[in-house]
Amino acid sequence: MTEYSNTLAREIMERKSITNWTKQKCSMDVWELLLESARRAPSSWNHQPARYIILQNESNIQKLASAFHQTNKWATHAAGLIVQIADPDEDDRVAGKDYYLYDCGLAMMSLVYQAQLMGLSCRQMIGWDETLVKSLLNIPPNFRVVIITAIGYPSSSAFSQTSQELKRTLTQQHKRYGIKHISWWEQWNGEHIHDED
Repeated sequence: MTEYSNTLAREIMERKSITNWTKQKCSMDVWELLLESARRAPSSWNHQPARYIILQNESNIQKLASAFHQTNKWATHAAGLIVQIADPDEDDRVAGKDYYLYDCGLAMMSLVYQAQLMGLSCRQMIGWDETLVKSLLNIPPNFRVVIITAIGYPSSSAFSQTSQELKRTLTQQHKRYGIKHISWWEQWNGEHIHDED
């Protein structure tokens, strides 16, 4: 990995899913840049199925948090929440595969890296009651809630950073599979690209 550390984008190297943010809110310019980065992501036949509901009002964030699993209450401390939704019928469905999920993932990843570039940090979650989320946000029945992402400016306090790193270590969130575990040449179980992690 050392060989590529100078060429791999810093935003990819340094991205972390943290839960310790400052109280600083995002300006409208910041939100617009984040949405623009998502809007420019590729999608199947340019269908662009992803839609976004942005919550930055604290009372609205708290209200939506009532739909979250108890392990996701940390999201109430974020500067804002991005609720990504999509109508499955607005994208391709081929061989039993719904491509709206892949296309929405591409858009959110684009947004996540744009946020990282701007000094923000995102943490996505899947632990929520979709029916309740849709009810609270008046989302039409034909739409699915794909992902909810909390976003904010990471805290720079020593205590915050230490506790965050301890949590990441204890939950092994800092670990990544080596390339040899995720890829092969030419066919499944073919020659591994690298032997080291």
